[in-house]
Amino acid sequence: MKNTRRSFRVALSLAALTLPLLAGCSFSVIERTVCGDASCQPSPPVSDMTMPPDLVNPRTDPNEAGPFQVASQELMVPGALNLSQNKLTLVWPSDDGMTPSSKKPSYPLVVMLPAQSLPLPQLRPYADRLASHGIAVALVKVSDERRQIRYRDSVLALLPHLTQSSEVKDRLIADHVGVFGYQLGGMVALSALSKTTLAIRSALVIDPVAVLSFVESLDGLADSSAIAQGKDTPVVFLGELLSKIGEPGILPCTPPDANFEAFYSRVSGAAAALTFNGATLGDFVSTYPDSCGLASADRATTMRLAIKFTTAYFQWTLLDRPAASDYLLGSAWNLDRSRYGLEQLKKGL
Repeated sequence: MKNTRRSFRVALSLAALTLPLLAGCSFSVIERTVCGDASCQPSPPVSDMTMPPDLVNPRTDPNEAGPFQVASQELMVPGALNLSQNKLTLVWPSDDGMTPSSKKPSYPLVVMLPAQSLPLPQLRPYADRLASHGIAVALVKVSDERRQIRYRDSVLALLPHLTQSSEVKDRLIADHVGVFGYQLGGMVALSALSKTTLAIRSALVIDPVAVLSFVESLDGLADSSAIAQGKDTPVVFLGELLSKIGEPGILPCTPPDANFEAFYSRVSGAAAALTFNGATLGDFVSTYPDSCGLASADRATTMRLAIKFTTAYFQWTLLDRPAASDYLLGSAWNLDRSRYGLEQLKKGL
């Protein structure tokens, strides 16, 4: 009797396997039927295997590296641009860490201008993070930072050179160019933005300072009054307050009437100013040449947040990802504000 029941169960199992085959169906490796008629359910659609996996599900968190590797290129430029050694460093999204990525035909560009006397490698954490998220970066150092007007004019001349006549012009999106400036570089970036309505789409500056010069002084504060960005590409300021306070016998690094708050107040249109309480001017890079007060905030945390905000800003304004604005203006910003004691002012937003 037991053998009869066992034989009956085996016969039922064989029938269950045989009937779908007779109906024109076959089994996939995950035991879903794939049929030639309407009697069976079709298999689920598969992903487009021609699309690189990291572009199907892109890593977009600005607090982390993006889907690309990073590659550097030294590009020679005309002497008339007055760049140091007649060259600049380009940092590219890369597939292999050696050459620009071929996953896209061209990329947005951010021009980075450093603080006075600051070596360009100090800005590489910002540049590398942007490149990993699909934005090319030009690290610019002029031959004489004291000549501030010529510095600004060199930046304005560099942009059309890169996007229209350089050997990399076809890899850059000419109408998606942003500018990033730190300290003196911040003032020069804002002055450049004020002089053009086409070449520069958006600008983020860190602690812009009206640095005194006795050679070709730039009135960056006056130039900032001509800036009127729209709400889709606001000017964003990252700043701190401690370096306004001079220690006994020492002048402050950023005078109260010429620091980021003064620049922010001059700008018309859309803008936001994010204040890092407890940080000082040099905390936005790993090594700063001057001592500008004793910070109570952790430098590594200040740098990490500044890099995240910078990346989110250019994701928003150059990669056309409006959701990235949440890191600067929305719920993600509110989490950072309460956790790290940040403050914010905004207008036109």
